[in-house]
Amino acid sequence: MGLWKKNSNSNHGVTSIIDHGCEAQGRLNFIGTVAMNGKFSGELFSADTLLLGKEGEIEAEVQVAVGIISGQVKGNITGRERIELSRTARIFGNIVTPVLVLEEGAVFDGQCKTSRQEGQKHE
Repeated sequence: MGLWKKNSNSNHGVTSIIDHGCEAQGRLNFIGTVAMNGKFSGELFSADTLLLGKEGEIEAEVQVAVGIISGQVKGNITGRERIELSRTARIFGNIVTPVLVLEEGAVFDGQCKTSRQEGQKHE
């Protein structure tokens, strides 16, 4: 899950980057993979992948296919396929996804439903 490591073997096919120092608010809809290490508040929707770096902060409702989270999220997360929380992730909200991966050290303060039907229902 080394999102911003220089020697990372994969860039996950990143199509957009919201880097450290950037702040945005509103409704964000995206296609492709977005790597975020800045701050965002509002609503975030995608049929693709969100990569939230360890410096990234989101205060929003998040609905994505795949979420790979290393930063902080305040709000509910729906992952249609999977949500992965790295050891630096801090989640304050509920998660609905068919697959949840939690690394040791991740902070998750909320409830989780891992039903495939539930994850797909919230698209």
